[in-house]
Amino acid sequence: MFIGGLNWDTTDETLRNYFSQFGKVDACTIMRDAAGRSRCFAFLTFDEPASVNAVMVREHVLDGKIIDPKRAIPRQEHQRATKLFIGGLAGSVTSESMREFFSQYGKVIDSTVMLDRETGRSKGFGFVSFEDADVTPILGFGKLEIDGKLVSACRPGV
Repeated sequence: MFIGGLNWDTTDETLRNYFSQFGKVDACTIMRDAAGRSRCFAFLTFDEPASVNAVMVREHVLDGKIIDPKRAIPRQEHQRATKLFIGGLAGSVTSESMREFFSQYGKVIDSTVMLDRETGRSKGFGFVSFEDADVTPILGFGKLEIDGKLVSACRPGV
């Protein structure tokens, strides 16, 4: 898993201890700069994939900060994946409901609705990554409706 938004003071040990409540942590590393200062993100792996699911269904606060765990996608899957920006999302859309919706168009390997760090509410956009799917028919605005709202789908940076 990728763990973002860490407190400067969070240590590998406190991170490992926190996530141990979800299952046996196999590895845990906070990324640091050349001077040894935290870059405020980490990578963590569990022995069991089910532990990742348990983490993903709730909000997390560690050392006084809301942290942002995400499923890490193996590099080889990133290279085969087609990532789309999804704009105009209704506030009711979650990462899981977006994953479920887009599964009808191909195998979804990642789905993320971007949330405001302060309020925890949706920012109205997100990203979805497909494995080997032709997304051309769903690109543009007005072709997709999620939770009663028309949304736009485009390749990031377009």
